[in-house]
Parts: sequence; structure tokens; C-alpha cells
Amino acid sequence: MTRNFLRGAVCVVFLFGAMNAVGQQKEDSISDKVDRELHRAEKKLRESWGDIQKATHRMTIQGRVYARLYWDKQLADAPFQVETKDGGVVVLKGSVPTSEAKHHAVELAQSTLGVNETVDELGVAPNKEK
Repeated sequence: MTRNFLRGAVCVVFLFGAMNAVGQQKEDSISDKVDRELHRAEKKLRESWGDIQKATHRMTIQGRVYARLYWDKQLADAPFQVETKDGGVVVLKGSVPTSEAKHHAVELAQSTLGVNETVDELGVAPNKEK
């Protein structure tokens, strides 16, 4: 009887061990899936965060350039636009009253923190005063 009991106990232990191993394989595969999805989500989050940082950097440069031009006396009331692109590229569009004002606007933009290149698309259109 003791022998049968021991055999039964060994069978039960073996059966539970086998069931646990099967369960562990399922847990590992679920855990692997969760890890893969977490890594995928992290990658997307990093890419999105990078895009947000680039956009914020462009907006910051655009704001700084626009403020410098807007508050400059030589450029008062000049209808200009400031656009920014990746890499610190600033595009100046619109018109200014004189060629000196145009040169000054380009210098101001180029000397602004974060600007690596300035594209001048400004026209000279003198103010018509009577």
C-alpha cells in the first residue's frame, strides 16, 4: 500500500509539474507578447516625442525671429511672414519698405538664436505716403 501511495504521489507531482510547465509556456508567450507591445508603444512614443520636440523648436525659432522683426523700427508696418523649416531654416516672405530694411531683416533673422540659414523671399515695396 505504501508503494502504491508513493506511486500515486509521484504521479500527482509529475502531473502537476507537467501542468505547471504548460502553464508557464503560456505565461511566457503572453509575457513575450506584452513585452513586444510595450517596446512597440515605447518606440512610437519616442518618435512622437521627437516630432513634438522638432515642432516646438521650429515654433520657438519662428517666434523669436518674428518678434525681432516685428518690434524693429525699420520694419514697422511691413507686411512680412516668417516660416521655419527643419534644421533651423527660416524663410522670410512679404515686403519691406527699402532695400536697407530688407538687408536689416535678413541680418536680424540670421543672427537669431537657433537660426542656421535664412532664405530671403522679401520684396521691396516702399510705403506710399502723401
